[in-house]
Amino acid sequence: MHSSRQHPSSGPGLVLLIALGVLSLPGSAQAEGLRYSIGLLAGAGQSPFEKDGTESGLIPDFLIEGERFSFGTSGLTFDVIQGGDFTLSARLAPRWFAADPADVAGLEQLKRDIAIEAGLSARFAFGNFEAELEALQDVSDTHGGMAVNASLSTGFSVSDRFTIGAKVGATWMDADLATYSYGVLPAEASGSLAAYRVGESVIPSIGINASFALSDSVSLMGGVETSFLPDSVTDSPIVKRDTLTSAVIGMRYEF
Repeated sequence: MHSSRQHPSSGPGLVLLIALGVLSLPGSAQAEGLRYSIGLLAGAGQSPFEKDGTESGLIPDFLIEGERFSFGTSGLTFDVIQGGDFTLSARLAPRWFAADPADVAGLEQLKRDIAIEAGLSARFAFGNFEAELEALQDVSDTHGGMAVNASLSTGFSVSDRFTIGAKVGATWMDADLATYSYGVLPAEASGSLAAYRVGESVIPSIGINASFALSDSVSLMGGVETSFLPDSVTDSPIVKRDTLTSAVIGMRYEF
């Protein structure tokens, strides 16, 4: 989820996110009108810091939804404006760094913590398409930067149980976030590794996803996404790829 500052533990930020999510629940955890889901995903993806091989692991997932808010693995969202096909939401979200350079031999000093970001998200639906624009700023003093995400998605039903979706998008990162994600901070430089500041970067991506309902409550889901790294990122001495592909598959239970 870029200066020479030391990076604090992500613990306090996650505690804040969870606390705000709990406080947003109206009444008890069994409040009427809320929808709940839990899931477990198996994911695998290419690391930008290694030429070969992939990283894999299990990813827990949960979501609580109300009339105007949602709270889950992707953060806390509250709909400020709801009007027809347009929604404007306030967001508090974690930025997970799925690939950590510290996991690569020789880069152990480049540890990346989870950041907590806040901002706004605007969504507009038209026909079978949905456009989204989201701007998020770090509020946890982890990387100190910001990102703007833009996407266009669509989906269709193959049958009553099987749906397929597609998404194209791009993420703009300022220099602070891009450097924290793909560069080398001055405090991390060593005799064999020079500091490298990544400039503002735009990272396009494409993806497809699918969901198959095994029952009224249980669904099988999966997806594949590819991102394309620009020269500003691939020129970094620690980046070894110019495209990144990841895939997930798992199950979700709704109750």
